[in-house]
Parts: sequence; C-alpha cells; structure tokens
Amino acid sequence: MGKQKVLLTGASGSMGGEAFNELLRRKDKYNVRLFLRPSNKNKKAFNKYEGQEGIEIVWGDLSKIDDVLKAVNGVERVIHPAALISPEADHSTKLCNQTNRVGTENIIEAIKQQPGGSDNISLVTISSIAIYGDRLPPKHWVKVGDPLKPSVGDYYAITKMGAERAVVESGLKHWAVMRQTFITIPNILSLMDPIMFHQPPETHIEFITSQDAGYGLVQTLECPNDFYGRVYNMSGGPSCRVVFSDYLDRFFHLLGMKDFAKYVPRNWMAARNFHCSWYMDSWILNKYLGHWRQSYDDHVKQVEQAMPLILKTKAAALAPPFAVRLFLKPMAETLKWLKDDDKEKVCAFFGSREKWEQIGSWDKYSFERDTRDLRTDVDPLTKKYSLSDVQQLAKSRGGECLSKEYKDIQTKMKWKCAFGHEWEATPKLLIVGHWCPKCTPPPWNYDATAKADGALADIYYFNHDKNESQCVPYLFCPIE
Repeated sequence: MGKQKVLLTGASGSMGGEAFNELLRRKDKYNVRLFLRPSNKNKKAFNKYEGQEGIEIVWGDLSKIDDVLKAVNGVERVIHPAALISPEADHSTKLCNQTNRVGTENIIEAIKQQPGGSDNISLVTISSIAIYGDRLPPKHWVKVGDPLKPSVGDYYAITKMGAERAVVESGLKHWAVMRQTFITIPNILSLMDPIMFHQPPETHIEFITSQDAGYGLVQTLECPNDFYGRVYNMSGGPSCRVVFSDYLDRFFHLLGMKDFAKYVPRNWMAARNFHCSWYMDSWILNKYLGHWRQSYDDHVKQVEQAMPLILKTKAAALAPPFAVRLFLKPMAETLKWLKDDDKEKVCAFFGSREKWEQIGSWDKYSFERDTRDLRTDVDPLTKKYSLSDVQQLAKSRGGECLSKEYKDIQTKMKWKCAFGHEWEATPKLLIVGHWCPKCTPPPWNYDATAKADGALADIYYFNHDKNESQCVPYLFCPIE
C-alpha cells in the first residue's frame, strides 16, 4: 500500500508546527504537503524543506479559492489547524474572518471539487473552546452539546463558530471537528500580554501542551471510520487542569517572585467575559488519539528548560513589588478601560464600574476548590434520536422544530427561535450546541436572548443580572 498524501495547513503555528514535526517522524507512512502564507517569516523557516523527498509546499492564501484548490488537488487527507487567533484577531477582523471562516469554507469547496472528494477525502479541522465563552465556577464543567456563547467582543470565536457550522453542514462523508483548548508553549514571556488581564483569576483551565496538540492532530490519520462525523473537546486531560490564579502564582515562583498577589492587584484582572473551562468529555477524544501524554508538571519543566539564562538566575526577585507593578501596569488594559470610562468594555468584563469598585483585595478572593473528575458517559452524537427528541431540544432553546418528519441527525430540518427567525439545519448542528444563526453575534445581545432561551440562561445568569441590557456590535475593533 502506497503512502497517503496529507495536506497540513498552519505549520507555522504552535499546533501546526508540532503536527509537522510529528508527520516528519512518520515519513514512511505519509507524503506531506504544506499550505503556507508566503510571508518572509514563513519563507525563511520552511524554504529548507522544499525539494525534500515526501515534502511539498504550496504557497498561498486560504481566502483565495484558486490557491486552496492547488493545495487540495491530489491529496487524500486534510488536517486544518490554520487560524488567526487572539489578540491579533480582535484588531484584524477582516483578516480573521477571511482566514478562519472563509478559509475553512474554501477547503470544503476544494474537497468537493476533487473527483469523489466528498466521499473519499477526510477533513479534520480545529475549532476552539472559545466558542463556549464565559464559564466560571460553578459552571466551569463543559461538554459538547452545551449552548455556544462566545464572550462579548470575541470575534475570533465567532469566526470559529462559522467555520464549524460549515464543516458540520458540509455533506462531506469523513469530517471531524476538534474544539481546541488553550495551548501552552515553553516561552514563559508569552504570558506577558494584555490578554492576561482579560482573564478572571478563578478561570478554570484544562490546557494542552503544543507537543500533545500536534501529536493528537496527526493521530487522527490513524482513526477508524466511527471517529468521523463528530465534534470533540480537545485538551490535555485531568493532569492539565489548573486555576488561572494558581497558574500565575507558580510561574511567578519560577522567576523567584513568591506570591504573585504582591505584584498584580486583584482589581487589575477581569471579573468575567473570557473563556476556558474543564471538560467532562475530553476523554472521548483521548480514547481515539492517545494524546494525553504530558502533564502540568511536564509543562513547567518545559518552561524551566526554555527560560533565558537571566531569568533562571531569578534576578527578577530583586525587583521590589512596586517596580514590577510599574512594569506590568501598562499591559493592564482593564485599567485603561476604567480610566477612559469605556462603559461597554467595563460592562462586559466587570458588570459595571460600581461592581469593579467592590472587587477589593486578594484577601477577599476565594472560591471552592474542585477536586472532582466529572465525566459524561454519553457522546451526544452517538445516541439515537426521534422527532420528539429534537422537538424537545428546540423547546429547551426557547424555539420550536417546524418540521413534522424526522429521518436522522444528518438530514436538514426547519427550526424557529423565540424571536421568530426561521432557518434550516441538521439536528446534528443543534445537538453540538449551535442554535439560531441570526441570533448568533454580532451583535452580542445575550441579555435579550437569555430571557427567551432557557439553556442559554442556565450558563448566563450565574454571573449576570437579569436587569442588565448590553447590546454591542463589537468591543475592540469595528467588524469589517
């Protein structure tokens, strides 16, 4: 049996780069084609591979169908982690949409244009757990099927939702979607970014190392047929669960700065409106891929090994706390929002200025430690459904199923939301958490939709008041 030809997008990213390394280790089984942007950085990094046996590079743009057709032509497998991620995505909305949503749609179209492509070419694409939105305690346990609620202003998550919808509804025979969690990399300085302050300290994170993410992506090439047609949460598993404040504290300790609370005031950090959580069903994907190889402690060791020599000396510990605060303060965008009286951002991330003023010091910070390993035994896409089941699903979202006949979860039906919008979609799309496309942001209007959507209300009102009324088309940059 000859080697299969695999197309990999995004090899210049953390997950895609590790996937490429893993494919190189399996050159006896796969011929690899990379699809990369022809940037100077990419050319410098990948030119050395051009002309090597079993490796081919197609330079192009995901948003251009002709480029994508060249990349897909003649391949048997497509693994697609390429994406424009936050924080860049927050400020380049057109590029974000063109890369994440349009790029995925172009890959689907290119597969369909291949002879027998819809039936024979497999597509594994990377979505994001950002589409679940804000899931702080006690709603920090997440599973596929939960309502999707991208955080206010998170346009990256919106484009990932659109890409995921396109894949699920594509009609391709062999597709899979993996909702990727936070990918850790050894570079500790990557934490030094304003987005650090967008995260509430009690955010529960079930991360994955970049090596395990890339390994898992390539492992999909080894999966049986029943792997396909499903949506998964991808993480590093229980050994990679941590609370953000503990995560920060551990890495400040690595730098010699014990007790990070001395360096980062509590009210510099948001109170809500980020993402990340712990997963009740991430074990399902691991059953197929076996990618749970590295733990939190392994990640810490990787960071220690990669630290610049000056940081390994723990010289940072010599800096007094006030000096460290002066260094970090310009990164704390939350303070700028308050200073500029940016009411929409303050509302989204704190609730109001008054609620921000009530946050207080770290002495008042507390939450109940969760030592459970909650697991769901049910994959919603392997259950059998009836017309009554999908009618009840629509009812749980405040809407109704308009179709009177049910065939299977792959056959489109008609739906209506609480606001009178009607559309067609497969039950499968709704089962994995999607709902009305017209109610999907932008604009972000959860204060209105949660009043009509009971399933959404259950994961919204635990940290929102029913008298809030925010409705915004964007937070960070007008959407082009």
